[in-house]
Formats: sequence, structure tokens, C-alpha cells
Amino acid sequence: MQAALITGPRKVETKDLPQPAPGGGEVLVRVRGCGICGSDLHFYRGDFPAMPNVPPGHELAGEVAELGEGVEGWSPGQRVVIEPLWVCRECSYCRTGSYQLCPRRRFVGTFAPGGMAEYISVPAYSLYRLPEDLDFELGALVEPLSVVVHGLHVAGLTVGERVLVLGSGSIGLLAAFAARAAGAGEVVATYRHEHQGKAALAAGAHRAVKADDEGIAGLKAEAQSSPADVVLETVGGHADTLQQAVDLVRLGGRVVVLGLFTGPVPVNALTLMLKEARVMGGITYCRPGPQSDFDVSLRLLAAEPERARSMISHRFPLAQAADAFATALDKSTGSLKVHVHP
Repeated sequence: MQAALITGPRKVETKDLPQPAPGGGEVLVRVRGCGICGSDLHFYRGDFPAMPNVPPGHELAGEVAELGEGVEGWSPGQRVVIEPLWVCRECSYCRTGSYQLCPRRRFVGTFAPGGMAEYISVPAYSLYRLPEDLDFELGALVEPLSVVVHGLHVAGLTVGERVLVLGSGSIGLLAAFAARAAGAGEVVATYRHEHQGKAALAAGAHRAVKADDEGIAGLKAEAQSSPADVVLETVGGHADTLQQAVDLVRLGGRVVVLGLFTGPVPVNALTLMLKEARVMGGITYCRPGPQSDFDVSLRLLAAEPERARSMISHRFPLAQAADAFATALDKSTGSLKVHVHP
């Protein structure tokens, strides 16, 4: 099969790899759509070492191609999305629905082969049926949207609260989309590039503020009388957005870190203490109750499919995966969410 591999900093090659065979309890999926995530770009830039011969990509949808031994309830041709976590299903975290904290978890696209390939073999428990009214590219949005849905669960967002989203990359856009759908009274998003600001408004933000000195100063002045109840940090890297979040959240408010930071960043602990604000990490997704974060995301996408689709800016075939990664990294291209279609 054909697969894309990150073979060095800012270097992606499409190569022939052996097609995987599904083992016991596994399902072979023909990949039809895979999104490029901000974490994929960290590997692409060389911030983290990429595993050799392991295709990246964890935002994926496709159709069942073959069943491994012992798999029931699935049949070839069924349309699916994949929750890209391999877990033990035995520890206390897995048994209580918090499988994102499983000590033995493996994430598809990093230590397990990912979706930038024609085929992927995954545990049957990771599959969700893709409804007929959602196509494969919307199916590939379920995973990143679930990251945000999980963050809102962690924050305990209630109807009418004010939400500030720091960053309007793909996770920031989906955060605006999900917070609006969850009943936030106001959603404000910050952005660095003009096309991101327009996209944030299209995604559901009530206001978009440029993340320059003037824009941040304006938000800080506003926070004196109308601070955010919940701040979702989606930038990560080496940005100063975690400190911004602490500055802009209300007394007793909540900050959820969804951006992937690549190194330590300073935070004023005195401000954090005096505000008695809560800072929480959000890693992937889980099943906090009868519905998993993936279940909720599928419903949100079905309710507003075209608003969600507006976040997909570029589409490439697998043979052009190198161009897809370069486009996703270079925001002068107008890129938001970039998809690869094997």
C-alpha cells in the first residue's frame, strides 16, 4: 500500500509499505480521509522525533475492509470513524471511562501506524459508525472536535457562560464551534492571521480579536469588568498564552489547556493563587457518562455539517502529502484544516 512518512524535518515522502493484516480483535480499515493536526506539524517541524515507517495521522475516517479473528458486529463496506487510542481496557482508568489516562495507551500516528496510508488496522473497540448523512471528510473532523468536547467537559461549561478561545487554528475553530453549540452566552476567539479571524466568526465565535499587543491589551481591560468564565488555550508551542489565560479568566474561573506545549512556559503563580482559578489539562477524549466524547461530536457535526465543513481549507491526494504538510504549516496559504484523501 501507499503511505506517507515523515522522514526528516519538513520532509514527507510517500512510499510503499506492506499492507497490514488485522490481528485478533482488529479491523482493517480502508482510509478515505485524514486530517493534519497541529501535533502532526510538531513532528513535521522536527520538534519531536518521528518514528520510522510509522505513518502519521490520527484524524481519520474510512470503511471496513476486513475483519480479524473474533470480531463481531462489523462487516466489510461499513463506514466508520476511528477513536485513535489503543488502551489496555483492564486498568481502573479504562474501566471507569477515563481510558485517555490508561498508563499503557498508545496513540495512533505516533507509536502505532496512523491514517496517512491507504489502510490501517485498528482494534474493533475503536470504531464508531459514520452516519449516512456525514461524508468521510466530516468524519475526519470527529477526532479533533472530540478533543474540544472533552475540554468543555473538563471545564464543566454551563449555559450562558462566557468563553474565551485563545488561538484560531483548527482546534481553536472547533472550540468556538463546540462552545457555541454547548450554549455559551458569548464566545470570543483570538487570531493571528486575518483568514483565521474570519473563520472563527464563521465557526461560531461572536467576536474575533487579533492576538497582537493592542488586541490582548483590550481583552485585559475588558476583563476588569467582564472576564471570561472559561478560557480554552489552543496555541501551545512556546507561546505566552497560558499566562494570558490566567490573566483573562475571572476569579474562580477555569482554564483548560488544549494546545501542545513543546517546552516549559512561565505562569505567574501569585495571580493564579489570588484568583483561585483552576488550570486543567485536556488530553484526547473519554467516556464521561452514557455518551462518549466521540458520540457527542458525531451529533454536533450532524446538526451543523456545513458550518463544520467551512473549516476545511485544503484537500490533497495521498501522493501529494508533502504539499499538504507544507500548506498546513504555512499560514500564508490561508490554511485552516488540511485534509489528505488516500
